[in-house]
Amino acid sequence: MIKHLLFLSLVALLFSGCNSKHYDVHACNILSMKRYKGVPTSKKEFEENCKSFEIKYTAEVCQSALQGLMRTGNLKEIKKEFGEPIENCFSESDLKRFSN
Repeated sequence: MIKHLLFLSLVALLFSGCNSKHYDVHACNILSMKRYKGVPTSKKEFEENCKSFEIKYTAEVCQSALQGLMRTGNLKEIKKEFGEPIENCFSESDLKRFSN
């Protein structure tokens, strides 16, 4: 009986380790941008896993980029200024509305 419980515990531990997600600066920057867009689960996930990383794409950066997109309508120019991943700050409706 004890061996059986030990075996089941070990199997459960192995499978729970397989489902864990690895968080690094890149993943946390993506979560930060999703959080800015209002993706529901990203805020909690970001707060639980990304506090130790220096985030480049903060809400302020996303807001600045969105204002630039609204002003110029040129997504290529915005990507050049802020970096390729900045597009993750924008919703599809933002891109349809403001991008040429």
